[in-house]
Amino acid sequence: MQYEFPNWKGKGIAMNRDEARAALDDMSNTTRKLALDGPEYPLWRHAAFGVVMGMLVLSQGLEMPWGTVMFVLSMAGVAAITMDDRRRYGTFVNGYRKGRTLPLTLSLVGLLLGAMGAEYYARVNGLSLGVKLGIAAGAFGLAFAVSLIWTRIYQRELLDDAA
Repeated sequence: MQYEFPNWKGKGIAMNRDEARAALDDMSNTTRKLALDGPEYPLWRHAAFGVVMGMLVLSQGLEMPWGTVMFVLSMAGVAAITMDDRRRYGTFVNGYRKGRTLPLTLSLVGLLLGAMGAEYYARVNGLSLGVKLGIAAGAFGLAFAVSLIWTRIYQRELLDDAA
């Protein structure tokens, strides 16, 4: 029996059952290899993510132009982490992926949005820099912890999918 791919995926490509099974087995082996031998993110990598998220949150509490500067630096930090992961590990795993990690990612986004709201409140009401730094420090700690947990869940998910 032949399986035809849709035209937009590749014209004239057909696989028989054995080729299809071999391709799926190859994907499972690659997933398992990634789970077992994939990136072992060092602690500094999780801390860098926490710093970037803390800066992003703090940017909402600072007056112009410092808020804009902090925001731009945090976005540059995201780009730097992405490029570093691709250079070191050959891949960058986006947190907004389907699977068991998505609820954790969305929870982090919600909590960081709440922290940004607290920073905005602190700025509008003239609260001290210490309060703003405290909120940002909380965001750092949260992002750091979630990064560690997220990585463990992701690696477990890869192993389960390859089994």
